[in-house]
Amino acid sequence: METLKHLIANSIYPLAAFAVSMILTRICITVLPHLGYMDIPKGRHIHKKPVPRAGGVGFILAFWFSIMLYAAKLCGGDFTKLADQNVGQFLIALGGASVILFFTGLYDDRFDMPSIIKLMLHIAAGVTLYFLGGGIRTVFDYTLPWYVALIVTVCWTIGIVNAFNLIDGLDGLAAGLASISSICIATWILLSGGNLPMVILLFTFCGACLGFLVFNFSPARIFMGDTGSMFLGLFFAMTSMDQCSRPAVTVAALLVPLVAIGVPIFDVILAIWRRSVRRFGVHMLKENLNDAEAVAELEHGIDSTGRIELKSVLKNESGVMDADQDHLHHRLLRESHNKTSRAVLLMYAISVVFSLGAIALTFIGRSMPALAFLLVIIGVFFTLRLANIELLASMSVVTQGVRFPRKSFILTAAHPLIDFLMVTVSFFLIYALLQKPVRATYNLYMFLIMVVPYFLVLIFSGIYRTYWLRAGIDRYFRLLKLLFLAACISFILLNVFAMKDWVLVGLSKRMVVIIFLLQTSFTFAAIITERFLLHFFESFAIRSYYLKNSPEASQHNTVIYGGGLGCRMYINNLYSSRHLSCPFHILGIVDEDPSLQKLNVYGFRVLGTSDDLEKLYKKKPFDTIVLTTVNISNESIDKVRTFAREHNVRLTMFLSQEYPADLDFFNMLQSKAINPVVEEEDPDEQDDPGLGL
Repeated sequence: METLKHLIANSIYPLAAFAVSMILTRICITVLPHLGYMDIPKGRHIHKKPVPRAGGVGFILAFWFSIMLYAAKLCGGDFTKLADQNVGQFLIALGGASVILFFTGLYDDRFDMPSIIKLMLHIAAGVTLYFLGGGIRTVFDYTLPWYVALIVTVCWTIGIVNAFNLIDGLDGLAAGLASISSICIATWILLSGGNLPMVILLFTFCGACLGFLVFNFSPARIFMGDTGSMFLGLFFAMTSMDQCSRPAVTVAALLVPLVAIGVPIFDVILAIWRRSVRRFGVHMLKENLNDAEAVAELEHGIDSTGRIELKSVLKNESGVMDADQDHLHHRLLRESHNKTSRAVLLMYAISVVFSLGAIALTFIGRSMPALAFLLVIIGVFFTLRLANIELLASMSVVTQGVRFPRKSFILTAAHPLIDFLMVTVSFFLIYALLQKPVRATYNLYMFLIMVVPYFLVLIFSGIYRTYWLRAGIDRYFRLLKLLFLAACISFILLNVFAMKDWVLVGLSKRMVVIIFLLQTSFTFAAIITERFLLHFFESFAIRSYYLKNSPEASQHNTVIYGGGLGCRMYINNLYSSRHLSCPFHILGIVDEDPSLQKLNVYGFRVLGTSDDLEKLYKKKPFDTIVLTTVNISNESIDKVRTFAREHNVRLTMFLSQEYPADLDFFNMLQSKAINPVVEEEDPDEQDDPGLGL
């Protein structure tokens, strides 16, 4: 009740920040164009008309005006006592650093400051913030050496400032995310019984952002520019470090501030990942320019949808610091058909989900660990969904790179480390799920018993002499047997050590077995899933994403005739890394076997028989039929050929049988072989859809 009364009594300051921010922002819309602060559309810009920028001046001044009124109330009008208040120390450090970034932003919005000078000023702001009492000085009650604390403070300040700078790409996005983040952190402080002055400060900051958002939401009448976005980043860098450095800090106290600003942080991590992968892809491409086959493959490599255009890459090599249009807001803008307001609202929703999830985890983590774990899993899958471009780009580099002998060892050499990581992660996940009394019985012996046997068995078995992108079913069966052997060794050691009271002291045999089964299940699932995902991304995922992002007009809708072994081999060939950019889009399968009708075969539905081709064509036109079987009657082949001729559908055959190694026959097949990347049909071939049959 006292908390509520305090919030109501001091609500005037957030309201004042909102009102003053609106007034000053409106003045900025009129004044800034006369001072040359105009954002002219060019290059990557989304807006079509010139818009005033550096509008961050309005909400920055509104925030400081309102918060200084509140600070005057706290210290009784004597600002010399301000440093005695926790919020006062916060404001002193924030104020000193914000002066540097304020004038940096003003200059940059007007004259475009060189990036190296801007970086030096960011460093100066971080150093100023530290020596004025801000930054990270302690973690979990451990006091960092001053030089480590300074480096961490400067790096964190630079990272968050640039994260908000990068996220400021759509009307109303940065200001809206800042408002949501400040409300989230303030709510967490209230629920955890934190200091109320910090809550008022956060709400006042939110009010200033919302006042600016009135004129900044789509269609924006003013942009905050670097002046505003750098202040937002500085504020949240300071806030997150302040919460993390408090005495007796918990994991929750670390989690909530970080997740509250998780969208900008996640976006900058993706940007670094994405640009690094592309740059690596460029070097891989250049190393293989003398290999005609390599160039042909890499030509269809990795651009904004996971591919690199060969010509543009060679002319203008991109770096990690070079801008692109694949930030989260750009992706959502494309998904929403260039409707800015819809994309921004989706970003707001993602931020709200992140924030609520973080707060929920902190309260249910101890009482309901299973539910907390489920939320974490959902969050991981959701996060991976947002990182689809980066994941597919990375796998495309791998699958294209490992085709060359000097690259292929990378994936094989990494697997022991990956497996060890999987087993270790499983160990700590089980540890986190168990109740505190059980966790207390864990020690170094438990780690050695539950993790090391898997690593040693797999290392000495020779299983790593397997190229897992081309592994046969027998290697997977052998892997399962080795995992089972390692589990048996682990189980024996666990029981021996438990009997001697070296581990799991005081626990029943039933609990020991439960812990072992959980660890074994997680380990098996992690190792097998990792190898499955390797195949999934190498073939199906990358190709599906390529088709999804390719213009429909460039795709060849294809129907496969025959659902037997030849069909499987054709699909495997089409979905291999060699043909990632092949524009054939499989609609389904046609087969005469009545037992296959309407069933799913090799991932595609059997649509009917040769008698149904006309009906299928009317429902969804297609331009290619691929025969994958030679077990076809003369009557059926005549139907297919007649249909193809009447509708100008290209008819081809995929051979999957053994034939005599006759040179003339081989040359004939080579001369008629069809390039999987079809650009244009030969006019002579178009007259005969039955080519090759």
